[in-house]
Amino acid sequence: MNAHVADTVFVSSTFEDLKPHRRAVWTVLEQFDVNVRGMEEFGARPDAPLDTCLTEVEQSDIYVGIVAYKLGSMDDTSQKSFTQLEYEHARLLGKHILIYLIDEDDARVTIHDIDLDPNRGEKLESFKRTLRQNHTVDSFTSPEDLAEKLKRDFGRFLRAKHVAADMSVAEEEFAVAAEVMKSFWLLPKLTSGREVRVRFAPNGKPYPASMDICKAFNLPYGSTLGMSIAIEAPEGEHVEDFTELYASGERAEDLLALVGQPPCDVYVRLQFSPTPVATKRAEFFERTYHTLALRPTLSAVTEDALGGVQTHHVPGEGKVMLLFAKVAG
Repeated sequence: MNAHVADTVFVSSTFEDLKPHRRAVWTVLEQFDVNVRGMEEFGARPDAPLDTCLTEVEQSDIYVGIVAYKLGSMDDTSQKSFTQLEYEHARLLGKHILIYLIDEDDARVTIHDIDLDPNRGEKLESFKRTLRQNHTVDSFTSPEDLAEKLKRDFGRFLRAKHVAADMSVAEEEFAVAAEVMKSFWLLPKLTSGREVRVRFAPNGKPYPASMDICKAFNLPYGSTLGMSIAIEAPEGEHVEDFTELYASGERAEDLLALVGQPPCDVYVRLQFSPTPVATKRAEFFERTYHTLALRPTLSAVTEDALGGVQTHHVPGEGKVMLLFAKVAG
């Protein structure tokens, strides 16, 4: 795609349930040298005729599809949603396609934002399955999270209107990460699900994640690993408190490949669970531990000096973690 020509972007989504998200997308689009197709500032109106929507898709270079919990307006003939027909038209014409699906674990929505009709719900799920099969989709938890990811993706191939001469893309993303991680440290539930860029170095060998960790964060036990890390960037208040990184499935294999490598930039998802986590390391083999306590007046361990076995446990009130998302480009 030619980054020196003003591209045209078509934003496709339902309207009423995603108003804040569309406003966030518009704010991002204003930062790039692009034109926006549509009957109103965010794209096609929800009540616009289907042929108008498809014409706007034809006249665009980039299709941005945002899908949440509502199917939206339906075409009587095909029995498909306008959003799905817009997507299919964009794919048929070979448009550059970016797809963002709502995060079904961390996104906060109201019942009014969900299609409760089983038939419409099944059509929506079928459409989402198609999107996942055809594209590497990204997820979003909030308007702010969507805006950050869209800005990052657009920055790979679009020209920004104003670029600070003394700040690279990485530095700008680190600045955002420092603020988000500070908020996460204070209010983890409100910030959970946000994705930020960090530069880290492994600080020890990987280990299998415990059943406590997996249950607390709904991760697959037996295919999730953890690693002690040192965050080198961003710098900021409380950033150094995050000393663990976790990954599951294929992402665990990607994380393992970074062991022994120089410090690496990755995107991580901030996750919070109110469930107490007693242990972080899984024990797949039975082992016995002996902790010997000394009598207060003795400094050397002898047979007579043993004060018995002493166990210390400090229960937690919850757990925050960094969940590996992808390597930063």
